[in-house]
Amino acid sequence: MAISKKNVITMKRSYSCSMSGVWNAVAHNQGALVIYHSPKACGHVTHTMELGSYYRSLARQEMNWQQYTAPLITSNLKEEHSIFGGTEQLRKCIDYVVKRYKPEYIVIASSCVAGVIGDDVKSVTTAAQGMWNIPMLSVDSQGFFNDYDTGYYQAGLTLIERFMCKQEKKKNTVTLLGDRGGPQGIDVQEIKELLVIFGLDVHCQFPGYASLEEIQQVPSSSLCVLLGGRAKSHLGIHTLAADLETKFDIPFFDAPCPIGRQETKDWLRRMGQLLGKEKDALAAIRQQEEKLLHAIASYSSKLENEKVVLCIGRPLLYFQPAWALELLAQAKVNVTGIILLKGLTEQQQQEMRIELEKYTLAPIRQEDEDKELEKAEIAVTTHELSDSIPRQFFLPVIPPVGVGGMIRLLCKLARLAGRSKERRGIVYG
Repeated sequence: MAISKKNVITMKRSYSCSMSGVWNAVAHNQGALVIYHSPKACGHVTHTMELGSYYRSLARQEMNWQQYTAPLITSNLKEEHSIFGGTEQLRKCIDYVVKRYKPEYIVIASSCVAGVIGDDVKSVTTAAQGMWNIPMLSVDSQGFFNDYDTGYYQAGLTLIERFMCKQEKKKNTVTLLGDRGGPQGIDVQEIKELLVIFGLDVHCQFPGYASLEEIQQVPSSSLCVLLGGRAKSHLGIHTLAADLETKFDIPFFDAPCPIGRQETKDWLRRMGQLLGKEKDALAAIRQQEEKLLHAIASYSSKLENEKVVLCIGRPLLYFQPAWALELLAQAKVNVTGIILLKGLTEQQQQEMRIELEKYTLAPIRQEDEDKELEKAEIAVTTHELSDSIPRQFFLPVIPPVGVGGMIRLLCKLARLAGRSKERRGIVYG
């Protein structure tokens, strides 16, 4: 058995470009325009990422055809600019986009090339803003000198500093902080449903899905709710929330995203305590329990007799196994073993073993010493496996939110179990 289509990432650290983070922080803000002060190829990287996001949304039927997408323009730095500087090239680019697109505001991200040659992007931005009388925001991202998350949150903080001021609070209004697929995404819809239980209305999703008017109204929110997950990206969202609290006295709800049954219960309980609505929280927990039990009754009969192995090829930093094991346990799935794929280093395997043993007694083996996989009827996996495995259920990289997210995965897993072994194939969670 071997991974045939995707390599397992074994590096502890990933490398990314901060300019793509800047782009995503304003990508769907009505009236925004983004300039990369960079070579033309830098824009191609972000366009490729956006294309991938487009196809994922299309496949999940989450595509919002009316959603605004900010134009992305590069200043088109070339070899001669590394000698003579590229500030004049940036000035020309700004002049062009103002005349061509007439944006409400412009966000300019500096590339690593611009940083190396020492272009004073802020001075050019300030002068152009005075000339055109359009808000222009310079984000000192410097490409690969920083990473995606740094660019995203620097852009968010820049929007706060530029467009927000203190306002009178509007009762029961919420600003969501973060991404999770945008307002039309299933995860955000799930969060909104949970907030409605407490009588809360979502004002907007900041920083990447808000018009200029909505951004300016964020300080009137009575609460911010973080959409982050774990690790580094969540720290950046926390920074935005803390900044909003300091500047505008907006409290924020900072709890792990409600992944699965138990975390959803904890999330609802903590929200109830924050709002002083403990009874509403208990009622909501009972409602979510009933919804899940109804789904389990529908799907577990199709899954309980299947021999299933769980294959893990992501390190603990990128894959927390608790939610996947909870999902399988809820469906009464017979997990015959857990296989750690070859892409994990020895240290990553050891860390994963320690974490797995907190939640399961299933035998844990390495890929090259295991024969159980060949006997399995279904492989629940973090990576696409060779075609010798009849049916595969590919776990999502980002686990879905709430009880509703679990139910959707159970439905897909049951559908896979209903396939004949001869049909084979992969179902993506």
